[in-house]
Amino acid sequence: MVVNIGFRIVRKILSSSVIRNSFVYVFCDGINKAIPFLLLPFITHYLTPADYGVVTNYNVLVQIVSVFGYLCTAGALPVMFAKLGKEEIKKYVSNMILLNTLANIICVCFALPLYKVIEDALNISFAYQLSVLVLVWFAGITNVNMLLWRCEERPLSFGIYQISQSILNALSTVMFVIVFLLGWQGRIYSMIFTTVAFGLISFFVLYRRGYLGWNIDKAYLKQTLFFALPIIPHALSFWFKSGVDKIYLTNMCSLADNGYYSVALTWGAIVTMFLVSFNNAYAPSLYKKLAAFDLNKAGTMKEQGRLVKFIWISLVVTFIFVVGCYLLSVLLIQVMYPSSYFDSLYFLPWVMLAQFFNGCYLMFVCFAHYTFKTKGLGTITFSLSIAQVGLTYLLILKMGAIGSAVSAAIISAITFVAVAWYAMRVYRLPWFNFKTV
Repeated sequence: MVVNIGFRIVRKILSSSVIRNSFVYVFCDGINKAIPFLLLPFITHYLTPADYGVVTNYNVLVQIVSVFGYLCTAGALPVMFAKLGKEEIKKYVSNMILLNTLANIICVCFALPLYKVIEDALNISFAYQLSVLVLVWFAGITNVNMLLWRCEERPLSFGIYQISQSILNALSTVMFVIVFLLGWQGRIYSMIFTTVAFGLISFFVLYRRGYLGWNIDKAYLKQTLFFALPIIPHALSFWFKSGVDKIYLTNMCSLADNGYYSVALTWGAIVTMFLVSFNNAYAPSLYKKLAAFDLNKAGTMKEQGRLVKFIWISLVVTFIFVVGCYLLSVLLIQVMYPSSYFDSLYFLPWVMLAQFFNGCYLMFVCFAHYTFKTKGLGTITFSLSIAQVGLTYLLILKMGAIGSAVSAAIISAITFVAVAWYAMRVYRLPWFNFKTV
């Protein structure tokens, strides 16, 4: 009897497209992340913690330019994909790429007079700053290509492309860092080479799949801007959370402390990998469900209750998963890394706690995206990110380098609670009523 019930539960789980696609995303993303992740212990024998800190600062600059270069427009595509036909999507994608290109040109104009400030804050020379702008434009093309595969619910194409990019990144890293002994510069060269190569491939793929055209549509440009501009503070909040602390650590502590924290964040990225993979499958399915609810609110109460229950259960599962990842990470860091990197263990508990709340946040932020209520979302996340800037500074003064990780965990928890509350307000569901299930 118990066995039969178990088989029925397994069949029900496997029959869900969200679960099936999640498994594919997790498997492919797992391979994708495992390649550079397994390479990292070898690289650490060729890079000092201070060198790793410089690479981390380069990534910080990539993150902030990406906010303006393509990330803010990207969130609109999955929502519009469910509402438009193929020809309209072609126009929308083409105008999105045009908008991203203009945004990158504006970034260049702003970066030129600020290059000395950036160099002093991040220890990154002007030439490498310019390379960031090139990298971000090509990354934006790849991002559009990957988003379309997600929207089409083609996780296998998405995953194979990811893995191929990661393999090239790893091979070029081995060539530049381990063979040519170029140090931290070699790691940056491999990032640029891989991103440009796959950006060109993505452009070709988009063209062959019929997603590129040359018609400028003012309505779509305006609609994308309507979505993107209010979300810039929201996107910047992630940079404040993951970027400003690196600047603080570099200038208030040391590049080595920055490197230790970054290693802990790398292990925290394991949690992010699984949570984002799940969200890649969850978000398109959620948008379809919400569109069906909008057509018949009264007649879908049972389905609404099931969705709410699914979300709450997912939060519990996320917590159990994060605890398991933390325990495993402690063991593997001591086995895989040279002893000079063991100080990263002090950051790890707080990093994992922050990742848990970030995963919980992902379950709710889609509701704000679906309703295009991005202004309130941006207000919440940007305000809290500003608070994190001040809190991180105070905690580093009081606690040392570990204060950056503590601050990130605290703000992540508050952000999750605030965004969940906001999601419940912008989209009404029986959030606390399970009688409809």
